[in-house]
Amino acid sequence: MTKARAGQPQVFYGEFTVAEVKEVDTGEYGRLAKEGLIHSPQLLKPGERRWVLFFDEFMEYAAKPLKDELADVRTSTGRKPISEWPIKGLSYIDDQALEGIRRRAGGFVRRELQQPPTTRIDELEERVSRLEKLLGVSDLALPLTHECAELMLLSVGRQLGFKVYTADPSRTCGNVRLGDLASVGRDYLSNYAGSGVLESLTKVDVVWHREEAGFYVFEVVIGGDMHDALLGLSKIGELNAKMFVVSGESRKKEYENDIGNPAFSTIRNNCTFLSVGDLAKMFVLTSLWKQSVKPLRLPHLVGKKSG
Repeated sequence: MTKARAGQPQVFYGEFTVAEVKEVDTGEYGRLAKEGLIHSPQLLKPGERRWVLFFDEFMEYAAKPLKDELADVRTSTGRKPISEWPIKGLSYIDDQALEGIRRRAGGFVRRELQQPPTTRIDELEERVSRLEKLLGVSDLALPLTHECAELMLLSVGRQLGFKVYTADPSRTCGNVRLGDLASVGRDYLSNYAGSGVLESLTKVDVVWHREEAGFYVFEVVIGGDMHDALLGLSKIGELNAKMFVVSGESRKKEYENDIGNPAFSTIRNNCTFLSVGDLAKMFVLTSLWKQSVKPLRLPHLVGKKSG
């Protein structure tokens, strides 16, 4: 069940099998975080330890039942339905309750759409399929992960003539390493961003830059925390960059609620929500456009790669 912030509903998202539970020290926790195996990693103090749960065989529900709607689902010995349970930690249910949740969920997402760490974005498959049919292009063959959203952003930025940077150069989408698509690193950014924002800028998922156009910055939120993404963008507000949050269409309302927070008033007018579906369209259309104009050898599209 997803953890909900105050005022938001608790949602049953799927099922998984626990593979291992162990306590780790600061060093191992940091290594796991760098490998992308820790969700929303914390900054630990020297000597601190954390319990880590490893899991596999994740199966996502086709529909995501709200806990408050499960008034007809209870355990075989329970007096109250699950909708009335105050769930704040581990809660045990039996097969009767599990089957009730599965019934309300309408089964699981098809296996090919839930290969870890793939995250299904609502309606994206249908929208991209219509686009491919219109354009006559083959299947994109990109899993819908955080890394593959970054790959599309890096590719589109390069094809539009921008210098492109990623905070995640060692991560991969399929067999493509994101660092191999990035054309610049921290040293390049330091030439255009002051010391006060440089550190925060280097932590943004994807950055585009061109001297005459300025900065375009992108935070990808797929399974992550929307508030944390906006907090990261707010730390580079003085750049006056064009900012984008890339996420599933189903999270647009969450974005609108969070960007309305007074804490984000300094970036509200510069920040835009971009759905992963629209990003996929840009990726396909820009790739086709770049190929079609290649014979023109446009100067801003054929410059040398910067290191």
